[in-house]
Amino acid sequence: MPKIIENPKQLILDEAKKILYSEGYSKLSMRNISKACGIALGTIYNYYPTKHDLVIGMMSDYWNENMNKLERLEGLDCSFYEKLDKLFAELSGFIRTFKDEWLNPGFYDQPDYVRRGTKEEILYVDKLACLIEGIIDKELKAGRIKSRVPSREAARFIMMNFVTIIQMPAFEYPAFKKILKEIIF
Repeated sequence: MPKIIENPKQLILDEAKKILYSEGYSKLSMRNISKACGIALGTIYNYYPTKHDLVIGMMSDYWNENMNKLERLEGLDCSFYEKLDKLFAELSGFIRTFKDEWLNPGFYDQPDYVRRGTKEEILYVDKLACLIEGIIDKELKAGRIKSRVPSREAARFIMMNFVTIIQMPAFEYPAFKKILKEIIF
């Protein structure tokens, strides 16, 4: 009698994440995931036809898990810049987790994967920029900060720089924060 798995798609994602975190991207294969899940290889392919699909699914799942944590930052009793520090740390963890995949030339061989991955990335960045905008608006209304630019522009500026700083270590977060304090004070 076949074994019934309550949520096979989530099991696949969970086991794939464990392999990625503990053994690295090179060990992330459909066969290894199948073995870790205790389900047939064909079942894995039913949910994720390719490794690219799986990685996009992992990125989406990881982001959705952490978005709740990020949204709670808005209500924390700490300064605006402490909230930004926490947001930066979370985004940094996300990007570093999937950096190997994003920098893998094979990931960009097929335009469909690039479009789907880029679409997801744009949604994540936009959602986080909206969260930052909400934090700025709340802090402005409470009189805890002042800004030389509209909150929407400031939020997009912050996001653009967060991503740049994480991807290019030559730029440093403390220097960005010092400059930002001239804009939002």
